[in-house]
Amino acid sequence: MIAYKFLRDGQVGPFSGVRWPAGGEWLLAATAGAPARTCIDQVHACRVEDLAEWMNSELWRVELDGNVRVDCDKLVADRGRLVERIDLWNAALMAAFAEACALRARDAALTVLAPGSPAHRALASCDTAEEIAAACAQLSDLEPGAERAAGYAGDAARHVLGAVADRSTAPTHAAVNGFIATHAAAFAEDDLGAAARERAWQADWLAHRLGVQTGG
Repeated sequence: MIAYKFLRDGQVGPFSGVRWPAGGEWLLAATAGAPARTCIDQVHACRVEDLAEWMNSELWRVELDGNVRVDCDKLVADRGRLVERIDLWNAALMAAFAEACALRARDAALTVLAPGSPAHRALASCDTAEEIAAACAQLSDLEPGAERAAGYAGDAARHVLGAVADRSTAPTHAAVNGFIATHAAAFAEDDLGAAARERAWQADWLAHRLGVQTGG
């Protein structure tokens, strides 16, 4: 089965610390051929719809084999191997994703802020993360709900600026902004289902720009 895998620099698993081998060599789960007992016993990867939840520095297309199944928004398998690195996942695209999420958080805030209010007008006029950050820094005397919604937008905008200022931090800022936009949507709609819809939007955004699809 073809899937996708985010790794730290140097082909290192972000949680396990295990370096995935190069040259098509299989990485075996600790319990390959036997029922897995814990998360660390398994080889992990992503479907396209999971990508926004597992971001890191490198994105690879991988092959999974053995007992492959879905577990907690990820794929787990007995073994996996690297097929090719997806070079389109770079600092520029990470920053672009972070900004797309900041704009989503802005849109969510606009549904909470009173139409015609100074805060609503200020945010509605913003088209970039820099403008959102500047506008949110000037907002004051907001009701708690409005303050929280605007806070999501302002925080996300500042993460975009961080990603642009230091490319090495872009994976972290992209991941955090996916999280912020998800919570901003759920808060604005007062509906946990909005979080899943936001993650689905993020997955579609990534799939389109990375040229990936479920099943490779």
